[in-house]
Amino acid sequence: MDALWYLFAGFFVTWLILGIYLFSLRRQIEVLRSELAALRGEHGTSDEQEVSPAKAIGDTTRS
Repeated sequence: MDALWYLFAGFFVTWLILGIYLFSLRRQIEVLRSELAALRGEHGTSDEQEVSPAKAIGDTTRS
């Protein structure tokens, strides 16, 4: 019965480590996104302001 307790403890520790790792990755991604947004803001261009060729073609075919 002790072996079963070790199995659950190992399972819990594994998922805990995985959760902490994923949380840290999410935090790093948020930091990188904010830095990227700041850099785009400094240069005055962003992907949202640019019109892609597909959108331009789609807009001209509707008229």
